[in-house]
Amino acid sequence: MTETKTRRIDDRYSTNEKYTTLRGIHRDAQRHLSEVEWNYLWCGTGDEVTLKDNTAAFGRYRFITPLFAGIDNPDTRTNILGLELSFPAFIAPFGGEAAFHPDGHLAIGRAAEAAGIQQMVPVAASFPLEDIAAASSVASIFQMTFVGDEDAAVALMERAKAAGYKYICVTYSPIRQWRERMMEDRFSIRGEGGPANFGPGRSDPAALVELLEFTKPRWTWQQAARVIARAPLPCILKGVTSVRDAHAALDAGAVGLYVSNYGGRTVDRTPATLDVLPSIRKSVGRDVPIIFDSGIRRGSDIVTALALGADAVALGRLIALGLAADGEYGVRRTLELLQREFWTTLGHLGCSRVQELSEAVLHVPNQIQSDRAFDSKF
Repeated sequence: MTETKTRRIDDRYSTNEKYTTLRGIHRDAQRHLSEVEWNYLWCGTGDEVTLKDNTAAFGRYRFITPLFAGIDNPDTRTNILGLELSFPAFIAPFGGEAAFHPDGHLAIGRAAEAAGIQQMVPVAASFPLEDIAAASSVASIFQMTFVGDEDAAVALMERAKAAGYKYICVTYSPIRQWRERMMEDRFSIRGEGGPANFGPGRSDPAALVELLEFTKPRWTWQQAARVIARAPLPCILKGVTSVRDAHAALDAGAVGLYVSNYGGRTVDRTPATLDVLPSIRKSVGRDVPIIFDSGIRRGSDIVTALALGADAVALGRLIALGLAADGEYGVRRTLELLQREFWTTLGHLGCSRVQELSEAVLHVPNQIQSDRAFDSKF
């Protein structure tokens, strides 16, 4: 009897799955992609300081694990914006995904559905928003950039509503990104069928041209508020990295905030998203839904983000890695491993459900405490 129990304990890591860790998925993704494709997936802007800081910020926190308080089967389910999640994660809205696998967001949506989470679909996806919505039941949020003609922006929102999306994620159009790895590679995704959401029978390509050419002034908060007021669906605003912009977004009519520096892919030397999250949460209160991205690499990172004020995270690069490694299966397995690590960490922290996470589970280093005290004064 004792020998049988010991054997079973020794087999606790045994599995028939192709991938046992996220490390394996990362290795296969890099092996399958060319150097140019890898740089597109993994690069940041400038010296990539913000890209590195996003991940390094998580490493500055430690967990406080209480003795005799472990939970054997914590509940990882949550609900944000009325959307049910098997664990607190969305698919982030990243475009050009067919560079990693020809099925792109179609495969991603099917994998998200199997995992029990929701998908954000970008206007820059490799497939029309209608096709992605038809591929699964979880394409719930459509992401678009506020640029160009206001009527055209509203018309694009109407398309998303007609296709069954429940929310619009709106974001700002920055000036051209300085991505040196892509510049050195002379990277181009042209030749893959053209922009999927613009052209005859779809949306006015003038918005896409303006996004690329920057011939007109960028939108103001007043314009954003006008279009959000006209929107056929409630809007979440992405790109929030300060208390000021958080309140401006809510004043403009946003029903939720998406705290993100776009994974360090827009402008370098901006703060790590994790470092600005606590002050934003404190300022807007507990009732405002907050989605977080930039720097998530493990299930334990999701725990840290939620402890510091997020309601859920959005997964971008990790999903792209899964897609590049093995298409739909690679994405599904990525999500399974993330959920399992999240579940394991939650249990060790003595939390029986997601809603019990707070800063009380974290050891906050003195330097971070000092930085917060400084921020509170200015």
